[in-house]
Amino acid sequence: MKEGKEAKSPRQNRFRLPDRWKTSRRIRLFLYVGLGVFCYLLLMGHVLPQQYEDLSPGSVARETIVSPVTKVDQAATEQAREKAAESVGKQYRVDEQLTERQIKRLDTLFSEIRKTLSDSSLSEKEKTAKLKDTLPYGLSDEFYQQLTKVKQGEWTEMRILSREAVQEVLADGVRKEELGKQRDSVDRVLVTSSLGSPARFVVRELTRQMIVPNEFYDEERTKNLKEAARESVDPVPIKKGEAIVTAGDVITDEQYRKLEELGFLRKFANPFPYLGLALLISLILGMLALFVRRFKPDVYRDNIKTSMLLSVFLLTLLGMKVVSLGQNLEYSTVGYLAPAALGTMLITLLLNLQVALWCSVLFGVFAAIFFNSDNQILFDFRYGLVTLVSGTAAAFALAGVRNRLSIFRAGLISSGASVLTITALYALVPVDGDWMVLLQSIGFGAASGIFSAVLTIGFLQHFETVFDMLSPLRLLELSNPNHPLLRKLLIETPGTYHHSVIVGNLAEAAAEAIGGDGLLCRVGAYYHDVGKTKRPQFFIENQIQAENPHDKLSPNLSKSIIISHARDGYEMLKEHGIPTPICDIAAQHHGTTLLKYFYHKAREQSDGTQVLEADYRYPGPKAQFKEAAIVGIADCVEAAVRSLARPSPERVENMVRKIIQDRLEDGQFNECDLTLKELDLIARSMCETLQGIFHSRIEYPEDNQGKGVKPA
Repeated sequence: MKEGKEAKSPRQNRFRLPDRWKTSRRIRLFLYVGLGVFCYLLLMGHVLPQQYEDLSPGSVARETIVSPVTKVDQAATEQAREKAAESVGKQYRVDEQLTERQIKRLDTLFSEIRKTLSDSSLSEKEKTAKLKDTLPYGLSDEFYQQLTKVKQGEWTEMRILSREAVQEVLADGVRKEELGKQRDSVDRVLVTSSLGSPARFVVRELTRQMIVPNEFYDEERTKNLKEAARESVDPVPIKKGEAIVTAGDVITDEQYRKLEELGFLRKFANPFPYLGLALLISLILGMLALFVRRFKPDVYRDNIKTSMLLSVFLLTLLGMKVVSLGQNLEYSTVGYLAPAALGTMLITLLLNLQVALWCSVLFGVFAAIFFNSDNQILFDFRYGLVTLVSGTAAAFALAGVRNRLSIFRAGLISSGASVLTITALYALVPVDGDWMVLLQSIGFGAASGIFSAVLTIGFLQHFETVFDMLSPLRLLELSNPNHPLLRKLLIETPGTYHHSVIVGNLAEAAAEAIGGDGLLCRVGAYYHDVGKTKRPQFFIENQIQAENPHDKLSPNLSKSIIISHARDGYEMLKEHGIPTPICDIAAQHHGTTLLKYFYHKAREQSDGTQVLEADYRYPGPKAQFKEAAIVGIADCVEAAVRSLARPSPERVENMVRKIIQDRLEDGQFNECDLTLKELDLIARSMCETLQGIFHSRIEYPEDNQGKGVKPA
């Protein structure tokens, strides 16, 4: 059986991302590098202390000099504005009217070519001469030779292809200096064309002639953008309270130069700290990638899940950065307010606990850098330790969560863990601040967990929607019997509803037996037959003491009705905004299996006419992931076992294993990663579950009046 593939579905095939994008190593590397760049930018201001000068060179500072006010460093600001203006390149404008004229000219040329070639009154030589007068200069003699070889049925496609090629190239703008390169790009459009060689040659030569420069330098726009870039640059400040020199220091020439500029901030690019920061970030993200690859390979190989993980990581760091902006002498411990548990909560809910715990360690490292208020060393271990403990506590508190209110409970547990850790640190180093600082720190720590819980609830639904992922909370909400689709299933198709519940029990137990997502199987089973609500009377479980309508229909029509329920269910689920994995289970649970009853019935009624087996198979797709395959097996098993007159354990087991074997031999598991060992575990699990459902009962004896009497 093949390695697991991305789930397909009838509507997804046109708009889904290419599989190579979802598993590409280059894309994955790009995602990690992109996160590294963002981390680098966020931490740049936290790796080195800033220094200032104020006295004459060689003199000793009698006191520590700090900036009394926040002032704008005019020189640095002007330099930044000039740099921003210089970063704006030359701006060009595309002449749309010229593009339209070229398209119209191309249409005219095609009309003239066809008109001339179809003129029977002209000889071939006269036609060529007339075309040379009509068509643009620069076309080779070979062009006119190939023109006569074009097949009559290719002209329409040639015209459409030429228009598309010209439109595509000119829409992006063509500069005079890039004309040759842009004309060569026409070949890309022709690669997939089904045209013959002469037709392709004609399209290529004619299209190249239609591509002309249509993008011209826009001096006014360039000037305006440069000015806008200058104005968008925020003034570079010298912050209030920043130390310029320390008492007892001998002022150097460099310090004097800074003080001579009246305290204007001036950063000197010492490359080593920044190189060290880049190396540190690379190591941290490298450890994250290695951990995910080792312990969650399915997340590592899936770039969608990787994007989600790195987005949560970045969001958490942005929250730390925002809080760090408020750190000053008055609120020196505001770092305890940072929503570090936000990341661990989201990762626990959307991925799993192990990844969340490892990310909590990494968040602690970043917090120690962000809130290094003394700015004397790179790390402040206090904030790192509190972040680690609070994030870990929140992650463990969310294990087995059953509703969104449990997130608040996790937030409270995170707050309690922060408060205890802060208190322990103060007890260890009591000279580090007074009682007011301790109370302030405890207040920030207590608010942090609640703040993280609120943000988690707010962001969770967005991550579920954007990345089309299912958290346990979302699955539990979908399993609520009061959901409109489940209510519809219960009211309109009670037999199907009962069948779906049994299938859910079977599928959940089987999935958990092989380490799959049991909750996804259960919820997917609840919805897998929702398409039957469109024609409930045509499905036998809903025909309670009613005539079977299939007895009066042709096998082909009956087949079409039965097969349509998978497609109808998928469309109904999509219309109700049900997440993709559940929609895929509805679409894939029958795979391409054969409707044996109607197939054999059609053969019996064929009167010698050949009946193709392919016409009586579900259109698929086959199961693309384990959970879809398990629901498909459970669906078939439940229906088959229910049809047994006396479902003894031996008969049930034989039936279950026969169904799995038939599906295996029919190739229904070829596109998912189920192994033979897992299929055996699935069979065992379903047999155990079925024994509890279809257990044997003793018959009630009858009294003298013939009425049943319950045994004692």
